[in-house]
Amino acid sequence: MPTCAISSPICTACATRKPRPRRPRNWAAESLAPMLGSLARWWRGEAEAATDLPPEAPGPLIWMQVGPEAAHAGLEGARQVLARLERLRPEMRVMLALPPGPEATLPETVEVAAPPEDSLAAARDLLDRVKPGLVVLFGNDLPGGLITAADRAGIAVMMVDVCLPPPARRLGRFGQRGLLRRIRRIVVRDQASFGLLERQGLDPAQIDVGGVLGLPPKPLRCSEAERASMASLTHTRPVWLAAAVPPAEIDAVLAAQAHAQHHAHRMLLILAPDQPDDALELGDRLTDAGWAVASRSLEGEPDAETEIFLADDPAEYGLWYRIAPVSYMGGTLIGAAGQARSPFEPASLGSAVVHGPQTAPFAADYARLDEARAARSIHDDTSLGEAIADLMSPDRAAVLAHNAWAVTSGGAAAAEAIVRAILREFDAARAERTT
Repeated sequence: MPTCAISSPICTACATRKPRPRRPRNWAAESLAPMLGSLARWWRGEAEAATDLPPEAPGPLIWMQVGPEAAHAGLEGARQVLARLERLRPEMRVMLALPPGPEATLPETVEVAAPPEDSLAAARDLLDRVKPGLVVLFGNDLPGGLITAADRAGIAVMMVDVCLPPPARRLGRFGQRGLLRRIRRIVVRDQASFGLLERQGLDPAQIDVGGVLGLPPKPLRCSEAERASMASLTHTRPVWLAAAVPPAEIDAVLAAQAHAQHHAHRMLLILAPDQPDDALELGDRLTDAGWAVASRSLEGEPDAETEIFLADDPAEYGLWYRIAPVSYMGGTLIGAAGQARSPFEPASLGSAVVHGPQTAPFAADYARLDEARAARSIHDDTSLGEAIADLMSPDRAAVLAHNAWAVTSGGAAAAEAIVRAILREFDAARAERTT
C-alpha cells in the first residue's frame, strides 16, 4: 500500500498526487538575509539574548573584536599586536571576540569570547557585564550595535588595521558615516585609506597611518662564498636582473639591455628564464644573435666580456637579488609568467624592483611597494629600457631599495604604532572617567 509522505504513514489519500513544482531559490535574498536581519534588529534595538559572554572579572580591560574579513585573512597581525601589548602592559586584560572559524593560537593571557549579536540590546548586555575601558575593532567591520551602545555608555571605540579598497568610496551610505564619527581613533594601513576616510568628512586628526601588520618575509638564502666570488667579478660593472622571464618577454628584455648599454656599455644582464630547462636553447639563440653569453650551468661565472649571464637554477635567486641592484620582475609586462616571483624577494634584499602593469598573483604586494615609492612601474618595452638605464644611477636605485626595505620590514613597526595608539586611547579614556 502506498503511503503519504506529507501527512501520515497510514494515509493513502494523497499518495498519488503530483508533487508541486519547487520554487526557485533566491540566492541573493538568502545571502543578504542575515545582514539585513542584523541591521533591522540593530535599528529597533532588539536581539536574541546575548550568549557566550565572558564573566565579570577585575582589572583594566580592553574588548577587542576581530571582524570576519580580518579573521579570514589570518590572525598573524592580531597576534603581533596582542604580544606587544602584553609586553608593554602585562597587567592589561584583553578579551578577544573572534567569529566562528579554526581555533587560533593566541597568547595565554588573552581571553577568547564569541562576538555579541549586532544589536543594541546584545551590545548593552555585553558592555554592562564586561565593563571595558576601551573597545578596539580589528579590521574593516562596523558593528553598528556595539559602536552605538559604547558611544551611549561613554566607552571609547577605536578601529585598527583598517584598509579600504576603492569600493569603499561609498562608505557614506547606509548610515556608516555616522558610525565612523562615533569612533574616537582609526588606525589605517596606508595613505589611500586615510584619504578615503578624510573625504567622508572625518577629522584628519582622528586618523593615523600605522602601516601593514605581518611578519617580514624571510630573505632567500645564498652561499656567502658564492656571493663574495660573484661580487668580486661584477663590482666594477652595472648589473641588473630579469627574474622569471617568460619566452614572450625575452625580446623586450633584450631590447632593454641594448638600450641600457647605450648609457653604460659594460652593462651585465643576469637573465633568469621562467623555464630553466630552456636556458641552453636560449643561450644558443642569443649567441647566434651576436650577444656574448655565459650560463651558470656551463661556464659558472661571467667573464669581463659577458653581456648576458643565464641564471638557470631557481634555487639561486637569493644570490642574484644580492648581486643585482635592480630587478625586473618577469611576466609583469604581458602577464605570461608561469613561475612568477614575489616582489618582496628582491625588495627584502636591497634590489630595486621594476615591474609592468600585470602584477597578479602579487597585486597587493606591488600596490604596497608602489604606494611607498619603493618600486618603478613601467608600461611597455620602451619604458623598461628607460627605467633600467635610469636606475643605474646608484642614488636612484638606493632610494627605491631603502623604501622597499621599510615596506618589507614594517610589520613590527605597524604593531608598535597600533599598540601605542591603543594605550593612548585607553589612558585618555580612563583619565576622563576619573575627572
